[in-house]
Amino acid sequence: MRLQTFSAMKIAGTMPQNKGNSSVTNPIPEKDDMPLSGRFCFVLQRVSRVISRRLNSVLQSTGITGSQLMILDAIGLDGDLRQKDLAEFLAKDHATITANLAPLVRRGLVVRDEDRHDRRAQRLSLTPAGTFLLGQARELMEGFEADLGSRISGENALGELCNALDNLS
Repeated sequence: MRLQTFSAMKIAGTMPQNKGNSSVTNPIPEKDDMPLSGRFCFVLQRVSRVISRRLNSVLQSTGITGSQLMILDAIGLDGDLRQKDLAEFLAKDHATITANLAPLVRRGLVVRDEDRHDRRAQRLSLTPAGTFLLGQARELMEGFEADLGSRISGENALGELCNALDNLS
């Protein structure tokens, strides 16, 4: 594979086309000509974004996003989780957790209660409606993951990939 810097691509006239800027008319380079296409972090971020968009589409009928599903699932696994611990578990900042939790609380899927031991902290738990919706979303997720797994060769390839990626965090 031939890696090019952005400067070399600009000189060669092979810069990726900026669809939002009509003054850029160069064609989009082939996958092998892109400077980052074979780099692990680039591929990982790109795949993450593509899967997130597809998952959000699959979950559309439930009215939650993939990020909100991860929150419901984490709370459902623990049953009673501090918001700070949820953020740490999901590797998300406090603001992102708060923004994703707000619609779940408004819809009556999650309840925030004051922590008995630390009044500054909030404990999160699922309501019966949240538990029901989580069950529906998990079924959709299982089908989605089965489809993803079918695209990777090997009997337990998706599980092995999950374990390998988990070791990076």
